Amino acid sequence: MLITYLRDKCMASEEYYDNFFSHDMCHITPAEVIQRLDNNHRRLKRKDDKFYRISICPSQEELADLIRQVTGQQVTEFEQLTMEEQIEVTDELKKFTILCMRCYSINFRREKIKGVEDILWFGRIGNARYYKGTDRDVKEGRAKSGDRKPGLQLHVHIIVSRNDVTQTVTLCPLANSRGSVNILNGKKGMIGFDRWLWYTVCSQAFDISYNHYYS
Repeated sequence: MLITYLRDKCMASEEYYDNFFSHDMCHITPAEVIQRLDNNHRRLKRKDDKFYRISICPSQEELADLIRQVTGQQVTEFEQLTMEEQIEVTDELKKFTILCMRCYSINFRREKIKGVEDILWFGRIGNARYYKGTDRDVKEGRAKSGDRKPGLQLHVHIIVSRNDVTQTVTLCPLANSRGSVNILNGKKGMIGFDRWLWYTVCSQAFDISYNHYYS
């Protein structure tokens, strides 16, 4: 399943700017991603999900603000930037992704999960998207399936292990138990992953960092 996903979604070099990264490493190969995730599912049952896929997809307007903040350039296509500027922009998007994953880890409100260092995850920046047969522009004849979409299309694909790095805590972002209370050793504590809170915190951080304001 993981190998299939990496082959189909994360191995097409023309869609990605460079290799995988995480909070403590850059230029991670797909083979290393597979190895580390495959070695991080102790105690999980055979039918349990071993990892989850997350995407960070800023709008074209948000990307334009990020690029302008980082480079001072106003562009409508990523390729209009110089190679040095492209590196600056993707490095900044990686920093924002790490911030989002730090918020992701804390959002579980688990005693053993203090920050991004406690979870196993890998991200990869995509710089292109392509039309699918289900897209409105294809159905209405304005584009063909497989055509590259115009405009700023930077996005981040993330693979995150269900287990934490110690393989003693399982973390499921699908269990949106917002406001749930757990009693452990006689103490009450909030548990569960609040997807809306995570989205809101990340969106606000983006707006503040890159001077993005909604009209």
